[in-house]
Order: sequence, then structure tokens, then C-alpha cells
Amino acid sequence: MAAILTLVGMSSCKGDYDDWAGLQTNPEEDAVTIPGFTSQTTSSETNPINLNNAQPVKDSVNIATLQVPAEYQYGVTNVRVVLKPTGEGAKSTVSKTFDLSTNCNMDSATIQQYVSDSYGLKPVPRKFSATVLASAKTGNDYVYVKTGTFDVYVEPKAPVLSEVGYYVVGNVKGNGWNADDTQYKYEFGGASPYDNPEFTIRVPAQELTYGDHVEFKLLDLAHKGSWNAGTVLSGDGHTTELTEDDKNPVKTKLFDNTDGKGGNIQFAGTTKQYYIIHVNLLGQTVYATAEDIPQLFMTGSYSGYNWGAKWMELTMINGHENLFWTIKYFDKDELFKFSEANVVGKDAWKARNFAPTCNGGDQQSHFAVKDNKVKCDKAGWYLLVVDRTAATFKAYTPKVYLMGEASATGWGASTAADLFSTPTTRDGYFVSPALKNDKAVRIYVEMPFQLKEKNDKGEEELQNVAWWRAEFGVADNKSIQYRGNSGSDGASFTSGAGKKVYLNFSTETGDIK
Repeated sequence: MAAILTLVGMSSCKGDYDDWAGLQTNPEEDAVTIPGFTSQTTSSETNPINLNNAQPVKDSVNIATLQVPAEYQYGVTNVRVVLKPTGEGAKSTVSKTFDLSTNCNMDSATIQQYVSDSYGLKPVPRKFSATVLASAKTGNDYVYVKTGTFDVYVEPKAPVLSEVGYYVVGNVKGNGWNADDTQYKYEFGGASPYDNPEFTIRVPAQELTYGDHVEFKLLDLAHKGSWNAGTVLSGDGHTTELTEDDKNPVKTKLFDNTDGKGGNIQFAGTTKQYYIIHVNLLGQTVYATAEDIPQLFMTGSYSGYNWGAKWMELTMINGHENLFWTIKYFDKDELFKFSEANVVGKDAWKARNFAPTCNGGDQQSHFAVKDNKVKCDKAGWYLLVVDRTAATFKAYTPKVYLMGEASATGWGASTAADLFSTPTTRDGYFVSPALKNDKAVRIYVEMPFQLKEKNDKGEEELQNVAWWRAEFGVADNKSIQYRGNSGSDGASFTSGAGKKVYLNFSTETGDIK
């Protein structure tokens, strides 16, 4: 020991280095190695440091062990670790130095933040290169020691989440606790729930299958039909009031199946049209608001509608509650009109109904109002965009496109390579080009006009209508699911490149095959 200190003493220092994180009066010397003064990892890929099990207190996570031979008569101080992300999927490879206790422990919150910044919050083992540095001290002499370099594996603190999406199963209309019914859902569409953990699902508030309040659970789309998947989310079984102030929501706790909690998520009754279920997956909380959402329906002389026997719902342009769109086939001389309520029988015409004037679009000349009905003088497919407050509409040639990773042009402006073919008959299919891969399929209809939108400065200006404002997709049950004004992006999925999307807007169904 005396020999070692003699050798290193020339590069050692006095009190200038008492605080290694503070300002230094001399250049920091290179670290040396001392025989037997070493450190070793406490983790492996199969046995990582699991931050889900760590206590949120100071120095609660052990990174390594220090070995100091008993015959060495000096103390250990200023222990530090230099961590560098070295595993697959790292967002950066920038190293960072952290203070450790003399037992090589560090704060759980500190390492949690570093793992999250380096890789994200998905709870899987993440690899880091670690170099442990320390100061050997005898009297007033210090020497800077490199004790070892090795791999450390850390699993960040986060719940295990579905990476496909969730759907509501409960006492909501048309569902009735059917675990195979995914009509009320949110799909992540390839996005990570650990990066974007908040979403909403809209469910009807009227005609619940029982009771005067809503009860449900959130099932995992990746394990459709399963009540036993670890990612199924439940509540505490108590009824929670609806939130009136979104800034101070009345939240309830979510439990996954690993907690053994089996209660339903419940919210009080409402006279409004819809519950909006607000979910925070990382916060493991949920709250609900209730609201009436503007709607618009169409009926007409076509036998499938028969003047109020059936009302076809239009879709809201996302973010514009007065504008609605639909893709429809009309026979020559077919008549139609609109209503703000979906009612049949003796009450069919009590709601406000109107025959709007066509005031724009490349197909405007084929529509005219006669006897309070709209008449089409040319058979074919049309995109109608209706302004319900102004009682006007525009008529266009419908152009349906692929968008995103599975499309030919990716996330840029769509081209003819992404355009669906248009059928010539009412029962025909719009057919996409072959999909490029098995990524999430995004579909939209082009809105060939401009709307007032806020720019980066918060100022309103006329802008082209963004594609996602008129997006839709094909659900598992083959129905066309429209994004409308909901939080869901309507993403569809396919199992291989080369498949095509088939859309039947007359039956509101589709397929990917």
C-alpha cells in the first residue's frame, strides 16, 4: 500500500478535489487502477435492475459492488458512475456522470429519468456501459481510481401496456359485455403508448343495457376477446362523478390484472348523448366527460332510405363541428335531404330538416333544389360536404387515398400511386393500390378546399384541409370506422405487403385482402 501511494502521490492532490462536482483549481488527473480495488455489476439482461421494484427514496438503487482489500488502509469517497446507452433502440449515445453512495447506490428517480431519456419508458431491460470511478483517501491525500467498466441492465418503471390499443366492453349500447365487440376502441396505429399515453374513446350514453350509469372495462386489442390478459384495465368498482371542469378532472384509478383488482370502471348517469372516456395509461387514471355532439343525417327517395325509414349519418370534419361529409352514390333524378336528428316513424320530421343549396365543387352543376328536396341529375359517386348552419353543400369527385408507412409515397403529399379506383355502380368497391408493407394503413378522402385554421403564431388563416381531418379505416368487424371529431385515428392493419383495401360506402363495410 505504501508503495502504491508513493507512486501515485505525485499525481494526487489535497483539498482541491474534496468536491468532485464543484469548480476545480487544477486539471483533473487521469484515473489510475489499484490492484484489488475493483467494482462489478449487479445486473444482467435476464436479471436487470427493475425500477418497478425500487423504493422512491435516496440511494435506493444498487448499481455495482466495490471490492477494497482489507489490507489497504485507506477510505473510499467521491464514488461516481459514467453511464452510456449501448443497447438496441437507444435514442442517444451520450454518456452522463452520476454521483453514487459509497455502496454504489443512486436515487431511483435519477436513474429512471436517464433511462427514460435514453430509451423511453417501455419496461424492458435497457443496456448501458458503466464505468465506476472513486477516490482513495489516506490522510489528506487522494488518488482518482478507475475501478472497472462493465454492462448494466436497467428496466424503467412503467406499467405493461398494450401496444395495439384498447376497447370498451360494458353496458353501452350495442355491446352488452361482448368481449369480441371492438366498435368502441382506440388504436395506436404504430405509435408507442409510452410516448403518447393519453387517448379518448367516445361511447353512447343513451340506451345503456342496464342501470342509469355506465360501467365498463378496457380490453387489449392485441388480445381481443380475452378478459385475462395482464393488460386488461379495470377500476375500483365505485361510481365516479362526471368531470365538469377538464382542468380539474374527477379521476379514478386504473388497475391491471396483475393487481388482482376486478371492479368495473363506473361513471354517473347523464342526459347528454355521449360519454367521452379520457385515459392516461402511464398515470393509470381515467375520467369521463359527457357532451352533446352535433350530428347530421341524410335520407331520400332511394329504396334503402325510403324517406325516413333509414337515416344515413354523415361524418364531421375533425375540428369543424358545422361541416359534415359523406361519399354517396346517386341514381339519376334521385332525391334527398338532411336532418340534425336520427329519428324514424311518427317523429321522423320533428327535428330540423333541410334541403341545402349546392354552392360549389367540381360537380355542382348536377344538383338543384326542387320542392324542398335536392335532386341529382347524373348517376355516379359524389363527395358531399355539408355546412349544417349555412344550409349549403359542395359536391366533388371523390378521391380516396392511402397515407403513411404502408402507402407508396409515405407521409408526404399523396400521388396517383396512392389513389383508390372508383367503382361505377352503387354496390361496387373503391380499391386501393397494393400495400407496400404490413404497417398501419391510413386512409382519407381528399377535401379539395381551404378552411380557416390557426397558424404557428395562433393567427387564423386559410389553409388546405389536413388529410387526417377526413381520415377513416377498416375495423376488425369489417366496418368502416370514421375518425370524425373523435380521438381515434381510425388506423387499419394488414398482415402482409401486396394486399389491397376494399371499401363499400353503400354498406359502410371494407376489407384488406
